[in-house]
Amino acid sequence: MSRPPLPFVPPGATLVPADEIRRRLAGLQAMLAGRDLDAALLVQNADLYYYAGTVQQSFLYVPVDGQATLFVRKVAERARLESSLDAVMELGAFRDLPARLRERYGVLPSRLGMELDVLPALRLRSFEKLLPQAVVEDVGRDIVRLRAIKSAWEIERIRAAARLADRVCARVAEVLREGLREVELAGLVEAEARRLGHEGVVRMRAFNQEIFYGQLLTGGSGCVPSFPDTPLAGTGLSPAVAQGPGFRRISRGEPVLFDFVAVRDGYMADTTRMFVIGELPGELVRAYDAALGVQEAAIAAACPGATCAAVWEAALSTATREGLGDAFMGHGVGQVRFVGHGVGVELDELPVLAASSYELAEGMVFALEPKFVLPGLGAVGVENTWALTAAGPERLTLAPQDIVAVG
Repeated sequence: MSRPPLPFVPPGATLVPADEIRRRLAGLQAMLAGRDLDAALLVQNADLYYYAGTVQQSFLYVPVDGQATLFVRKVAERARLESSLDAVMELGAFRDLPARLRERYGVLPSRLGMELDVLPALRLRSFEKLLPQAVVEDVGRDIVRLRAIKSAWEIERIRAAARLADRVCARVAEVLREGLREVELAGLVEAEARRLGHEGVVRMRAFNQEIFYGQLLTGGSGCVPSFPDTPLAGTGLSPAVAQGPGFRRISRGEPVLFDFVAVRDGYMADTTRMFVIGELPGELVRAYDAALGVQEAAIAAACPGATCAAVWEAALSTATREGLGDAFMGHGVGQVRFVGHGVGVELDELPVLAASSYELAEGMVFALEPKFVLPGLGAVGVENTWALTAAGPERLTLAPQDIVAVG
């Protein structure tokens, strides 16, 4: 008995609207014109999704004027269903790309933009051999800047991810119990995230930066530094990953810090909440209150036109006044010099809330994450995802911010 084929696109899936794609491509083309580039050729998944609405194995060619074309290696039929682009064409072999470009546009580019911030060197060399007439320049950082301003549609996607994050945070208190291993607790919570529709892939742009859902750290694990550009890392399960929850058992009276990245429709929301079995020591409670104070000061400074440095200084000065400057955003070699980061289709987008002159603008979305690491006791902190409006920041992650005590 024959069965109907499975659909390429899940029923009810959210597709990137055609007007979103048109607006984004127009912005990209304006950037190309300003830099006197003939075209951009995009290959990285996050950028393909942003500009074409699909991550099928493709090359997106965007001329400075005219219609963009998605040349698909695998799977063209699915790409046509997922993308609103009018020109989605199957490409047989990589070596056929120049001929297909000539057929479509009549000429090959002399000055070509590519994502050199993320493109592997060997891959770049293959493109340079394929298109020897073209001088290749980086447009990756330009794309990151263009993506920093979110549309109303994008903010709704991030809001949906935030609602997922809020529901997963509620699950932590339901399954937390004494003697449970960190990784067991993480597994129970992550299962709930998947049940609710978490897409499972947390994309990051920075080289060798990786994360799986987030960090769930308890007691002394919160004091363990490692390689990621984050204030907290944890032991992880082996040196192969070297971050995240480990095998230690959770005890009464120690901090349980849940730093979680929710992903829906390709967009992310980042949140951190605190839990404890019983009661936290007073020193950790005071540090957590300080984190809430840092959040309040930073948000008061975060308005359109303000620099990232102004937000960072508001956060740092508040932490220092509380006598916790040495513990702010990590401790010792694990300390970082930022208090927040942009979120969108990647976790490490602009703005980075550090000591820079980069200006905030309406439509930016960022995660603000004041945290403290107290050696010998653990880590505490709060994190919320915020959308910057003309009136100021709007909090998207709405789970209660009180330390949740169980048992």
